[in-house]
Amino acid sequence: MNDRLRLQIPADARYANWARQSIYQLALLYGFSRQDAQDLKIVTGEALSNIILHAYEKRSGQFIFIEAMMQGHFIELRFQDFGKQNPVSKLHIRDLSDYRESGLGVYLISELSDYHYYDQSAAVGTILTVKKRLRS
Repeated sequence: MNDRLRLQIPADARYANWARQSIYQLALLYGFSRQDAQDLKIVTGEALSNIILHAYEKRSGQFIFIEAMMQGHFIELRFQDFGKQNPVSKLHIRDLSDYRESGLGVYLISELSDYHYYDQSAAVGTILTVKKRLRS
């Protein structure tokens, strides 16, 4: 099965829950367990929150592009923005003993996916690619 779904949503927190739930339902449709589908839902929420807060700095009128591809035994999600690039080295994991209510997005993305990569090769924006294997 090689299906592809593309979404474009406003970079607004009001749409993040809809996108998270859509990815969750899509993962279930493709045979992912509820736990793995929940992991993808969390990854989606964290990716969208990071784009809204850091790339677009909560500016209205911006868009986020989400692409979901089911390829064989894994799902690949791509989140693309055309906002401010934040150096990936500064995004990475902090000391988890430093508890705060926010700032765990990159950590959660890395822990809940089998693969993730930030592409900042374009002049603006970032593409986050996340893969998760379908476990039998």
